[in-house]
Amino acid sequence: MSLTVKDNGKKWIQASVAICCGLLVYILITFFMQMGEWFELEAKIPAFVLVAQGVSVLFAVFVFIYLMNNIKTKTFLEEVYVEAIKVIWPDKNETVKHTIGIMIGVTIVGVLLAVFDVTATWLLSLIN
Repeated sequence: MSLTVKDNGKKWIQASVAICCGLLVYILITFFMQMGEWFELEAKIPAFVLVAQGVSVLFAVFVFIYLMNNIKTKTFLEEVYVEAIKVIWPDKNETVKHTIGIMIGVTIVGVLLAVFDVTATWLLSLIN
């Protein structure tokens, strides 16, 4: 416990921000490719695909560096990590019990809504 609090989860924070930046690269590349298709940018800009990928990667790297060097963001993410390690996760039996309870509850509510729907449809058919 003291090691994780002392470390402040720097490697986990950096890994999660890096994964988010990787997702940002994918989203930006997809966005630029769609824009290129809509506005026919492939024909207007030489090596459009490489430019779009390069801009996306550079932007994500800039975001990563900014987030890792910003004191407020770094403090916030460290506080999030400290709170996350305090979470007590349920064991397998408790999870299974809650899942079954939720499935039963959803089924009961579904049946009640179906009965209400059939009744309302029947009542409306009497009016016509």
